[in-house]
This record gives sequence, structure tokens and C-alpha cells, in this order.
Amino acid sequence: MSCTPTPRLDDKFTMVDKTKIACIGAGYVGGPTMAMIAHKAHHITVTVLDISEARISAWNSDTLPIYEPGLDEIVKERRGKNLFFSTDVARGIDEADIIFVSVNTPTKTK
Repeated sequence: MSCTPTPRLDDKFTMVDKTKIACIGAGYVGGPTMAMIAHKAHHITVTVLDISEARISAWNSDTLPIYEPGLDEIVKERRGKNLFFSTDVARGIDEADIIFVSVNTPTKTK
């Protein structure tokens, strides 16, 4: 019986040549989380999707819509390379291999 060893972190092991991740929701969780994935995994294409044109415009500008220490530098470094922000939600979902949903959680009113 043969057994394939589990790859170590330093092994060059990929299941696909390039993975595409879409994240629905460009808020306090989706934006920074996807920026870090793009920062740490240059081989992964990350697209953050939102229906708010103003929010996506802010992510594509020099003034991000939220503040986290070091986030500006990470977004500026990866944006347009493997990190993208878009309002074209349908296309982003269609092109993605993996989809994250990061939207507001509804609260009970009763």
C-alpha cells in the first residue's frame, strides 16, 4: 500500500496552477481578510465584490474606507496584481473557484 506524504509548508505543492477567490462584501472583515490572502499568496487572484459603488471606489483609491495598521501598504502593493475590487458581483462569482461571503449578519428584532 502506498501513501502520499503530507506536503510541508516549504514544499512547492499546488493543486491548481492558479486559484481565484471572490469575496462578497467589502467591509471590515472582507476587505482586510482578502488583502492578507493576496499579500501572503501571490499565486491566488482575489476579487472583493460589493454592490456599493462608493465602497468599491474607496478601496480602489488612495483613501481606504477602513483603517487597520499596515493595510494601506498591503492594498497598494497588491491592488491590480492579484487583488481587485469590483461591483460586478455576478461576473466575480462566475469566475471564482472559491467564494467567501462576508456580509452584515442580520439581528433579531423580536
